[in-house]
Amino acid sequence: MELRHLRYFLAVAAAGSFTKAAEALHVSQPSLSVQIRDLEEELGTRLFDRLGRTIVLTQAGRLFQDHAERALREVEQAAQLIRELDGAQRGRLVVGTLATVNSYLIPPLVSQFKQRFPAIQLQVHSLPSVEIEAGILSNRLDIGLCLLPVSQDRLATIPLFEERLVLVAPAGHRLTQARLRMKDLGGLPLVLMPADYCLRKMVEEECAQARVTTQVVLEMTSPEGILQAVAEGAGLTILPELYVRQRLSHTNLRIIDLYDPVPRHAVGLAYRVHRHQNLAAKEFGALCRSVMTSLLATPGPPRPRQSAAGSRRA
Repeated sequence: MELRHLRYFLAVAAAGSFTKAAEALHVSQPSLSVQIRDLEEELGTRLFDRLGRTIVLTQAGRLFQDHAERALREVEQAAQLIRELDGAQRGRLVVGTLATVNSYLIPPLVSQFKQRFPAIQLQVHSLPSVEIEAGILSNRLDIGLCLLPVSQDRLATIPLFEERLVLVAPAGHRLTQARLRMKDLGGLPLVLMPADYCLRKMVEEECAQARVTTQVVLEMTSPEGILQAVAEGAGLTILPELYVRQRLSHTNLRIIDLYDPVPRHAVGLAYRVHRHQNLAAKEFGALCRSVMTSLLATPGPPRPRQSAAGSRRA
C-alpha cells in the first residue's frame, strides 16, 4: 500500500465520484479506478458501492477512511517537522479570520509575519466563525481567529482579546446622546447580519439578557455593506468598535456606546486538538497578541480590553 492509494481513496470518498476525483487529482479516470481496485484487492474488501454514477462508502470504507486520514495527517506532520529544522524557510500557513478582525488586525499582522518568514506562503481567508471552525476540523485551515467559545470540542483555543460592540447611527440621527442603555435598544430599526451568523447570535443574546426585543429591518452578510446601509438611513447597527472606528473618517456615521451591560465578545486563536502546530503557526499566534497590544495602546477612544493570557480547550 502506498501513500497515493490513501490520497486517491480519500479524494474519491470526498467527491463521491470517480470523475470529479480524477479531475481534482489531475489524473485520468481509468488510472484512478485501477488504483482504487488495487487498494480494494489488497484489503480484500470493497470500499465503495457503485450506485449508477454515484458512489458511496461501504461500512469497510467508512472505517478505512478514518485511518487513512490519520495516516496522511501523521505523514504530513512528520514532513512539517523536518521542514522546521530548516528554520521555517518553506511551507504554507492557511488562516481563517473574521471579516471584522480581518480589517484592522490582519494588515499589520501580515506585514510583520512576512518580514520574519518571507518564504512561507501565507493564505488568509475571511470567513464566518462557524466556517472557520469547520475549516480547521476538515484541515482546510491550519489555524483560525474566531469568536469564543467555540462549538467544537475537537478544537483548542487561545484567548487573545475582547471586542466591544457599539451602536452605529447616521450622523444626523435623532439619537444625540453619546451613550445608550441596552434596554433602550427596543424599537430601534437595526441592520444586522443573518440569524445564523455568530455575531448576530451574540447580539441577540446580549439583547435578551437586557430583556430587549430587537427590531431587525434588514439583514446583510457584509459588515462593509451594513455600514453603507446605515449611512444611507436604512437603520442602525451593532458592530465591533475597532472595526467601525477605522471607517468613521470616511463615512457619515457616529458611534453610540452601549452599556448596562457593555456588550462584548472574546476573540481567540483556534486550532485542532492533537494537531502539531508548526513554527510558522506558533509565531503567527504570538504576533496576533503583539499586534493587538499595539492597537489597544494606540491613543484615542476606549478600546477592547485584553483577555487573560493562556490557552484552554473549548
